Amino acid sequence: MKSARRSDVDTISNLPCNVVDEILGCLPLKDAVKTSILSKDWRYKWVTRQELDFGYNFFGSFAHDQEAKTIIYQVLLIYKGPILKFKLGGFNLKSCPDIDHWILFLSKKNIQEFTLHIWSGNIYHLPSHLFTFQQLRRLEIHKCLFYPPSGFKGFEKLINLDFDRVTFVPSIFRNLISKCPLLERLRLLWCTDFDTLEIVAPNLKFFEFRGKSKSFCFKNAPVLSKVILSLNSPVLADASPVCSNFMKFFHCMPSLRELDIRGWLLEYLTKGGLPENPPTALNNVKTLKTDMSFRNVEEVSVAVYLITSCPKLQQLTIRCSVDNDVEPVVHFLRAQSFSGGGVVKLLQRVHMSTFSGLEMEMEFVRFILASAPLLKQIFIWNYSCFLLRPGRQLMNEIKQYRRASPDVEFKFEEVDVDDLV
Repeated sequence: MKSARRSDVDTISNLPCNVVDEILGCLPLKDAVKTSILSKDWRYKWVTRQELDFGYNFFGSFAHDQEAKTIIYQVLLIYKGPILKFKLGGFNLKSCPDIDHWILFLSKKNIQEFTLHIWSGNIYHLPSHLFTFQQLRRLEIHKCLFYPPSGFKGFEKLINLDFDRVTFVPSIFRNLISKCPLLERLRLLWCTDFDTLEIVAPNLKFFEFRGKSKSFCFKNAPVLSKVILSLNSPVLADASPVCSNFMKFFHCMPSLRELDIRGWLLEYLTKGGLPENPPTALNNVKTLKTDMSFRNVEEVSVAVYLITSCPKLQQLTIRCSVDNDVEPVVHFLRAQSFSGGGVVKLLQRVHMSTFSGLEMEMEFVRFILASAPLLKQIFIWNYSCFLLRPGRQLMNEIKQYRRASPDVEFKFEEVDVDDLV
C-alpha cells in the first residue's frame, strides 16, 4: 500500500510544469498554498501560478482587513515569474497606500488582466505605475480616480475596459479610448457625467452605459453589435436639439444586433422628432429590450417607431412602469392596432414584465398581436399584488384580440410575493 501511494505522488510530481501550473491555477489561492505541505518538491510550486485572486471570497475569510493585507504581502514577497491575472477587492477593502505598493510590484510582472474593486472609504487615486501596464488586455476598476500622467500612451493591447463609479475628466476618457485601438468591450457604470458621450472605437463590439449624459454620439463603431444604455435622469426641457436625437444616436452602428435601452432614453430619443426614413443601423437588430412608462404619446410613439423600424426583429422585451392610464396614449395605441398589419414581420417572442393590466398596456399587446404574423409566444408576468385583475382574467381578454399569427402561445405568470420570502 505504501508503495502504491508513493507511486501516485511520484506520478503527480512528475507531471509537466505547464500541467501542474494549470492544476494549481484552477484551485482557490488558499488551497493552492496548502499544496506546499505535500513535499519539499511542492513547497514552492504554487508561487509560479500566473493568476492571483484576492477578491471577495479571500477578504471575506478574514475578520479584519489587516490580516488579509499581511497575507497579500507574504504571497507577493515569495512570488516568482509573471502574473497574468490579478484580482483585488472586497467589501472591507478601503483605499490605502498598500494598494499602491501592490500595483508597483505588478508593474514588473507583465500583467494582462487587472481587477480592482474598492467598496468603502475614500475614492482611490490610481497610481502612475498602473499606466505602465503595457501588456494589459482587461482592466476592471470600481470606485477609483482615473487620471493618467502626462505622456501616457494608452493601453495598446486592451480589449476589455470596465469602469464602475470611476471619476475622470471626459476629455481624458475620449483620449484613452482613442489610444486603445483593439478595444472590443466597454462598460461605463455610474461614472462621471457627460455633456456628450462620444464613441470612436473601430473594433468595439459591446457597449454598456448607465449614468448621465446630455447627448450621445457614435461616430465610428462599425462592428458594434450589442448596446445596453440606461439614462438615469430626465432630459432637460430646454435641451431640444436642432437635429433628431434618434438619427444622431443611430448614426454609425451598421452591425447592431442587440439593443437594450433603459431609464429616460426613450424620452431622449423623442427630442428633435422622428425621421421620415428609419436609420439603416436598425436593419439587422434581432433583439430589442426597452423600458416603457407609457407616460406620454411622444415616448410611446418612439417605442412603436423603434419596434416597427427593425425589419429583422425576432425577440422583444418590454419592462412596464405604469402608474395610471393616459387617455391620449390609449387612443394612439388603439389607432396603431387598426392602421396596419404585419409591420413586425419576423417577431417571434414577446416578454412583458411588471405588467399590471392598465388599458395602455392592454392596447400595446393588442398592437403587437395585430402586427406580428410569425409570433410564437407572448409571456407576461408581474407580482400578484400589483395586478389590477387576476392574471387569468387578463389573459382571457387578451386571447380575444385579433391576431396576425394563428399559432401564438400565451403565458401569464402571476408571482405571489409571499413565495419569495
